[in-house]
Amino acid sequence: MSRPPLFAPQTVSGIAVDPRTLERVIPESKRPDGSVRKQIKVRPGFTPQEDVSRFRGTRQQAMDATSLPKGHILGW
Repeated sequence: MSRPPLFAPQTVSGIAVDPRTLERVIPESKRPDGSVRKQIKVRPGFTPQEDVSRFRGTRQQAMDATSLPKGHILGW
């Protein structure tokens, strides 16, 4: 089993995987006045609203897959 990277990529909401405990956390950060916010644990299974992708039906997904690139002109 391989270890996770030292600096795990964060989601849009800022949640990352702690490399020591393998738990999902919001890492500590520094406020403008110099004080430090504590690291916050995230419950297993919780997905914040920022990380939820927009619902796309099967027809919409099919249209996206077959659509032409933006700015493309038919017949050229």
